Amino acid sequence: MTTLSSHEEKAVPSGRIERVDSDYVLAFDRQIDYPRRYIWSLLTEPDQLAKWLGKPISGFELGQPYELDVGGGAVTGTVLQLNPPLSLQFTWEDELGDESVIEWRTLDSSGGTLLQFRSRAENRDFLTEGSAGWDTLLDALEEVAAGRTPQPQPGRWDQLRDAYAREYSLSNTMGNLDKDSGHPCIGFERLLPADRETVWQALTEEPQFSRWLAPGSLELQAGGGIRLDFDTFIMEGDVTYVQNGQGLEHSWRSPEVQDSAVHWLLEGGNGRTLLKLRHNLRSPARAAELLAFWHHRLDGLALMLSGGEVHLSAHRLEALTHFYRRQTGGTQP
Repeated sequence: MTTLSSHEEKAVPSGRIERVDSDYVLAFDRQIDYPRRYIWSLLTEPDQLAKWLGKPISGFELGQPYELDVGGGAVTGTVLQLNPPLSLQFTWEDELGDESVIEWRTLDSSGGTLLQFRSRAENRDFLTEGSAGWDTLLDALEEVAAGRTPQPQPGRWDQLRDAYAREYSLSNTMGNLDKDSGHPCIGFERLLPADRETVWQALTEEPQFSRWLAPGSLELQAGGGIRLDFDTFIMEGDVTYVQNGQGLEHSWRSPEVQDSAVHWLLEGGNGRTLLKLRHNLRSPARAAELLAFWHHRLDGLALMLSGGEVHLSAHRLEALTHFYRRQTGGTQP
């Protein structure tokens, strides 16, 4: 039995994730002890929005587009419903082009306002990350409502993201940049819709990995070679470790990323597989680009395992690269 620290125990989702028809819906219902019109002002007035959500570049008008600056990234959309002080509905398109429909409702409730939030999207991409994000934003909204300035909560978002993943058996989407033995390390964990044997074949058999990663060759034994022919570069490496059906490690040498190593680990159960990817680097210079690259390719892997046809988009990769540069504080080389 795993024992959580007192800090981790506090990371309990206050929202819920539901399936409605073929969509995913994130729902929050929060009782806030302030009048409804005041809460409505926090949701719609530019000066108030800037305190907890983002700086409006254009405001909310029925049927009109809007834009928010949310910490360096831009969110755009169109206002679909505007019924003061009861409800506000708008589309929400982030910098990656992912779109959802957001709805706020403010209802009179004993002692204040029942604030209802709904976010509806077609796919589960970034669902745990978005759930954690809105959870922390609603905390910030409550702080602003009480006249306080929201304070940073280091680690809170990460813990909530993992808590939503556990609670609803969902996969995190984003990668992260950590350190391993003093060196930068890129990490992803994806819960994939296939058993471990199927995922292992997708990683190690040329007809499979050529569909989502790149054409190439792999000698599946320690001391064997690996080569991947990408559109703009060739990667070559040496296999250093193989545990059939579970683990694979190989070096990675390409024009811009030398002396690095890639580790794959599979953990399976109940027809699904948790894939853990680690790419250990010597330098963080290309970290944002590699985060975007692996994110893009793992999306393709998940799509292939779901029975879809993989079509890798250069536009999507570029958007992911800008996203991870902002997340890591990196700049274009």
